[in-house]
Amino acid sequence: MKFLYKNISSALRLLILLSLTILFMEGSVKAQPLPPDVGIVTQFSGEATYWNEGYQKTPEKAQVFMKIRLGDYFKIAVGGMIQLVYFQNGRQETWKGLVSFIVGDVQSRGEGGRELPGQPEVVILSTEASQGMRRIPVLLRRARLSRSGGGVMLRGTPEASQKSIVPTKEERAEIAMAKEDYQKLRKQAKPNDITPELTLLGVLADYEQYGEMEKIIKDAIKIQPDNQVLRELDEWVKTQKRSQLKK
Repeated sequence: MKFLYKNISSALRLLILLSLTILFMEGSVKAQPLPPDVGIVTQFSGEATYWNEGYQKTPEKAQVFMKIRLGDYFKIAVGGMIQLVYFQNGRQETWKGLVSFIVGDVQSRGEGGRELPGQPEVVILSTEASQGMRRIPVLLRRARLSRSGGGVMLRGTPEASQKSIVPTKEERAEIAMAKEDYQKLRKQAKPNDITPELTLLGVLADYEQYGEMEKIIKDAIKIQPDNQVLRELDEWVKTQKRSQLKK
């Protein structure tokens, strides 16, 4: 009888210890922070998937305007293309498939060996342009068009404008500088590249300049007529502009 009691006690203690271990491990997994956002996909065509050992081990389809995170692993199929911009240093990379690469802090690293060449086309944007690009994810979240990295498009009711539509002297100076930078970028950019438009949109959005944003988005849509996110952003901007005019 004592032997049976000891066995049951030992089994119970082992079960409790095992349960606590599982709970601790689950808590540790849940507590793991996401890798930092380091950039954004500005152009995409064809087929590509991405995953990350830190938060998403199942490959998902890549999408335009999704944020990229440290350690993201991308694989682009033959004929596919991804253009991305790093926030910190304005490094713009254009990768064409068949290719695989891993996202770093300020640049990507090609992977895959001889069968997968890993050298992107690189352009370095100005500091002002990279700052404008950094604001794009914020704009998309406000418009409920943000792709958080899981490939899910979030939607919702457009929020009302809370800022003044009249910029201060300092804000007007920043907007003027952004417009000058836009003109320079537009002359250098390829015909199908909307990076110049995105950099200016980021600054205009910060100061609720929806009338000017509407014009820039229309120009961007002319360059990329099949970009559905741009069209939805255009509708959101129109709604915000109407809200301002009613005030």
